[in-house]
Amino acid sequence: MANGSLRQQLSLLYQLQEHDRELLSLHQRFQTIPRHIKQLEDSVTKFKTDITAKSDELAEVEKSLRSKNAELEMNEVQREKYKTEQRTVTTNDQYTALENQIDYLDQKDLETEEEILELMEKSDQLKEELTGLETEVAHEDENTSKQKLEFLEEQKTLKERIDDKTKQRSEYLPKIDKELSKQYHNWINRRKTDFVSLGRNGTCGSCRLTIQPQNLKEAQKYEKLVFCTSCKRVLYVEPPSSDIPYP
Repeated sequence: MANGSLRQQLSLLYQLQEHDRELLSLHQRFQTIPRHIKQLEDSVTKFKTDITAKSDELAEVEKSLRSKNAELEMNEVQREKYKTEQRTVTTNDQYTALENQIDYLDQKDLETEEEILELMEKSDQLKEELTGLETEVAHEDENTSKQKLEFLEEQKTLKERIDDKTKQRSEYLPKIDKELSKQYHNWINRRKTDFVSLGRNGTCGSCRLTIQPQNLKEAQKYEKLVFCTSCKRVLYVEPPSSDIPYP
């Protein structure tokens, strides 16, 4: 090959593969960060939505309280009116009719007062829940801001590492035979798995199966590409001599 022996080419290709594996891992982590940040923000948004709903519920209860108190005030005005009329009527029937109206107002007031008590209890409960939610959202907001900052810092670091690794990658490519590089990239793009498999102790490092003796012998010559008969990856096997660099 134009750029050195096949063994050296396989060594370079394996290094590129390891480099690409790390680069892919960095890219994958980098791409998850916006999603993590959104999850944090969504969590705070949910708390704020709950606060809005609870505030709206409290406002309705307080509105009902004002309405019930207004009913009591109007009934009191009407009661005084009936009592004033009682002092001017001339017959027992008229007096009794007004007394019945007053009794009716008294009964209505009892019912309204019970409703007011229930509404006041509901109002106190909602206020307590609202205070708890506001405390939680403040805590969540603080944690979110801290974690978001950490994610942004990590994102910045990852971007720097990706840029550095991408630059390093461009230094590998000119040293690798173009046809071999083409095979490598076609495999990676198509299968999304390793192209080069390390062979140690007569075993393929990818599929973990024993390399056929003839294949192993041919691979150790480094005269041509030898593929694993099982997983079809290029075999880069231990050299016959331990003084030869590997991998």
